[in-house]
Amino acid sequence: MADTNAPIRDTAQLTQELVDKARAIAPAIADRAEAAEQNRRVADETISDVANAGLFEILVPQRYGGHELGISSMVKVIKALSPLDVSTGWTLAFYMVHNWMWCLLPEEAQQEIFADGPSCLGPVMVAPTVRASREEGGFRINGRAKWGTGSSHAQWCMVSGIVEDDLVPPGEGQPPRPPVVRMFAMPWSETKLVDTWRTSGMAATASHDVVFDNIFIPAHRVMDATPARSGEAEGAQIHDSSVYTAAFTPMLCVAALSAIVSGTLGAAGHAVDRAKTFLSTFSGQTSIDNPALQIRLAKADLAAQTASRMIDVLAEEIEADAMAPPIPLENRARQRAMSSYIASLCRDAVTLLAQGSGASGHMSDSPIQRAFRDINMASCHVVFDQDPTMELHGKMLVGRPPAIILA
Repeated sequence: MADTNAPIRDTAQLTQELVDKARAIAPAIADRAEAAEQNRRVADETISDVANAGLFEILVPQRYGGHELGISSMVKVIKALSPLDVSTGWTLAFYMVHNWMWCLLPEEAQQEIFADGPSCLGPVMVAPTVRASREEGGFRINGRAKWGTGSSHAQWCMVSGIVEDDLVPPGEGQPPRPPVVRMFAMPWSETKLVDTWRTSGMAATASHDVVFDNIFIPAHRVMDATPARSGEAEGAQIHDSSVYTAAFTPMLCVAALSAIVSGTLGAAGHAVDRAKTFLSTFSGQTSIDNPALQIRLAKADLAAQTASRMIDVLAEEIEADAMAPPIPLENRARQRAMSSYIASLCRDAVTLLAQGSGASGHMSDSPIQRAFRDINMASCHVVFDQDPTMELHGKMLVGRPPAIILA
C-alpha cells in the first residue's frame, strides 16, 4: 500500500536537478573520451562523478534510497551527460537501466543487491547463452556469454539462459514453442571475465565475454523473462510505482538509444562550432560560407533534433503503457521499430558529418570521428536492426504475427 501521508514529490524539479548535475559532469567526460577509448573502459573518475551526483539510482525505488523516476527522466539525464562520448554514455545508461532490472527479480534478491547502497553496477547479458540444471534450492549454470557491457566496474551481474529440463520439443503438428528464458543474478566475484573487447568503436563499454563455470544460483536470484516482457515481472509487484511494470525490451532499447541520440546531438553541435573557426590547410580560407557544408550541417541538425524528439515521445509511450500492464504485443513491436528507426537517423546524421569534415575530422582527437565510429557500431546492435524490427511491426499492422515473438 502506498503511504498516503508521504509528501508529494516534484518529479519534474528532481529530474531537472539531475540533468543540471549531468550537464556539469559532461565536460570532464568529453575530456576523458580519448583515454577511455584507448584504455577500453570508462574512467574511474567518471564513475565517481556520476555516483556522487546520484545519477546511477535514477530508476531505483525510493525504498532502497533511489529516485524512482521513469525512463523519460533517464533519457533527459543521458542526453546532458555524454554528448561527446557515446561509448561512455552507453555504459552509464546501461548501468542505470540495469539498476532497474535488478528490481524485477524476487524481493529477497533485490534486498541482497541493494544492501550496500542505492545503486549496484554490473552487466546484464540478455542473449540466452548459458545452460542451467535444477538443483535443490536453485539452479547450476554453465556457459559463456558475450556483450558484458560495464564489466569494468561490475559488482553484480545477470545472465540469461535456458534450463535443460525446459527444452521439450513440440508435439506432432504443434507450432514451435518459444524457449523459457530465465535470468540468473550473482555477485561479479563468482564469474570470470575473458578480455575479448577489441573493436573499432564503442571501446570504453568493456563488453567482454563472461564465463560461468558451475555456479550455483539460489532460486530467489532467478526470474522468468517472459512476464517481464509484458511488464509483469515478479519483482515489480512489490513496488507501488509503475516504473517497474514497464516493458522489458523497450526499456533496454531506449536506454541504449539515449546515448546514441546524445552523441548525435553532441556531434552535430560540435560540427557547427568547428565550421565557424576551421581554416582549410589547402586554401587557408574558412569553409563557413561553403554551401555544401551548410547543407550537410542543416541535414545533420534536423536529423539529430528529430531523433531527440522521437526518443522523448517513445519514452513517454513506454511510461504510459506501464500504467496498465500487461502491455500489448503490438505496442512493444512498434516501440522496437521506433527505436531502430531513431538509431538509423542518428547513424545517417553522423555519417553525413564525417563525410563533410575533411581529413582533419578523422584525426584521433576529433569528436566527429569518434561519434561516427561509435554510432555506426552501436546502431548495429541487434535491437536496432531495422529489417526484423520493421518486418515485425509490419506483420502486426496487417494482422499476420509470426509464431514466435520475442519483443
